[in-house]
Amino acid sequence: MLAWPASSGLVPTADEMKAVEDATCKATSTTTSVCAYTAKSSARESAALPEGTWSVSALATAKDHRTTFEPKAAAFTLKH
Repeated sequence: MLAWPASSGLVPTADEMKAVEDATCKATSTTTSVCAYTAKSSARESAALPEGTWSVSALATAKDHRTTFEPKAAAFTLKH
């Protein structure tokens, strides 16, 4: 997963997503999982992040190695 400021104009590709941090996922059924992604930063780094809408991109890989990519899987608002 990758979170990025919507105002940046960034739209990651599936190939770019292969190099980002992994999320922790837990199966909730045979076809569904819930995933959590944590980005660690210092207080100074966090304060420098732009406020506003952020988008989340996700590349999911199944046990059979098939992948699904969603460039805008979710969004959230960052406030300081």
